[in-house]
This record gives sequence, structure tokens and C-alpha cells, in this order.
Amino acid sequence: MRPVDDGGSPVPELELAKDFPGIEDDGRGPYVDHTEVRKVVSRLREQLGALRGNAPANMSATWSGPGTIGEVSGLGNVGPAETGSWEVASSFGYNTEQAYKVFGGSYGQLIDYVEKWADAVERAIANYEKGHADSSA
Repeated sequence: MRPVDDGGSPVPELELAKDFPGIEDDGRGPYVDHTEVRKVVSRLREQLGALRGNAPANMSATWSGPGTIGEVSGLGNVGPAETGSWEVASSFGYNTEQAYKVFGGSYGQLIDYVEKWADAVERAIANYEKGHADSSA
């Protein structure tokens, strides 16, 4: 829905990403196409599902696909025990182990936050549409 010019507060300045699906600037401010934004959120959720991963029937339980939390967890867990007693390799292993401890949790947390953002966008659209419908009734 396009905003109605009722002489109220001016639309805040907002730099929109060029060609972002569902959002355009019509010269009066941003116009949001709810259907297109919902499609974007749906595609985002599909990609997040791929990052969460799950083990296919023909693969081992520890492998869940490129870039998934399971893969990062399995392949990123390298420490001094895996690198040997050579001082340089051992130090590398220790650094990798520390990075894994920090990154492993952050990777999953990032996906959680993006899912919460997607939920918030969907709720905002639903609230806007409900408010518009209620005020038009």
C-alpha cells in the first residue's frame, strides 16, 4: 500500500538498496510490496534451513552438507591433539581450537537471529495489514 499524503510528518530519509525485491522508492518515500517481501523472507528461510542442515539417508550422521552447523562443528574441531607435538603445529592447533569454540556457537546464534528477524518482518507486515483493515472497516 502506498502512503497517503495527509500533511503529517515527512517520510524519514532512507537509502534503499538498489533493486531490493519488494521495496522501491516512488519519490514520496519507500513503498513496500508485502507479497514480494514475504517471498524474500520465504527464500531466506529456505537458505537458513540449508545452513542448519540434516543428515541425508545416504550420508553419515555427522555430515550434513556444505556450510552447515554440523559440518563446521565436525571439520572445525581441530586442536593440538590433531596437529601433533611440533611446536608450530601445536600452536596452530591451539589457535584453531579457540577459534572453533568462539565461531561454533556464534554461527548457530547468527542463524537464530536471522530467523527471529524474519519472524519480526512477517509479524510487522501482518500487524500493518490488520491495522489497515481494521481502520478501513
